[in-house]
Amino acid sequence: MRLSNHQKGLLLAFAGVMLLTPDSLIIRLVTLDTWSLLFYRSLIPGIFLFFCIAIYARKNFIKFFFNAGKMGFLNSIFIICGNIFFILALENTYVANALVMVSLVPLLSAVIAYIFLREELDRATYAAILLCLAAVVFIFYDSIGTGRILGDIFGILTALAVASSLVVIRAAGAQKNFVPSYVMGKIFTALIASTLLTSFAISSLDLSYIFLMIFTVAVSFIFIMFAPRFISAPEVGLFFLLETALGPIWVWWVIKEIPSHNTIVGAAFIIFIIFIHSFYMLKKSND
Repeated sequence: MRLSNHQKGLLLAFAGVMLLTPDSLIIRLVTLDTWSLLFYRSLIPGIFLFFCIAIYARKNFIKFFFNAGKMGFLNSIFIICGNIFFILALENTYVANALVMVSLVPLLSAVIAYIFLREELDRATYAAILLCLAAVVFIFYDSIGTGRILGDIFGILTALAVASSLVVIRAAGAQKNFVPSYVMGKIFTALIASTLLTSFAISSLDLSYIFLMIFTVAVSFIFIMFAPRFISAPEVGLFFLLETALGPIWVWWVIKEIPSHNTIVGAAFIIFIIFIHSFYMLKKSND
């Protein structure tokens, strides 16, 4: 059966996010400090992808690696920001809180696309943004005084970085390959982290978890980064709801981390609003 471009995009986004869902659990299981974790989590998947590109491109490696040009460099910056903000979010709040903020990617990408690509926002999108903002404030209010508010803010910044990356890929079109820019983002993240960590020591168990991140971090984001070539950035962002729903379940199942009542209520509300909005927009685009 031959898939349409839209079906290819949906399949890539689904596969990428499903691979990503255990990532928060693996991060929780690693015993490294923040910057050591960020260093190895960026370096090893980055090197893996670098060699994959070298084998694939061979003699055309240089041309292939810099195919995306200035847009690729811009995307690398957003990748670096997303890498750092996500780890800082998980270090400072519940997994559920961080992933709820990441679930705002489709709405944030719609706003960014409206500002920079002039893609129109209709009343349904405006309403969804306002309702989700109210839920975010509700979760923030619950975090005040508990020490989690900083992690929630880093979660928002993560969503902003991811949404910006998706819009950049969408704006560049199918002729540009952004996998090398993702690799550069990972390598530069590792370089930044290397200046802040206190030791390069790592246990064999932690190293085994890091190698699992080749799949949850590297392979998953290759799929996610190819998806906007076939579908819109907000549509790709919709699939991050799977991570919001399944990520905390993985963590609860293995290490019994239970989020607050307000986080559960706010998360359910945001997932419901974004699902209804995305379903409406997809139906509208097919009419």
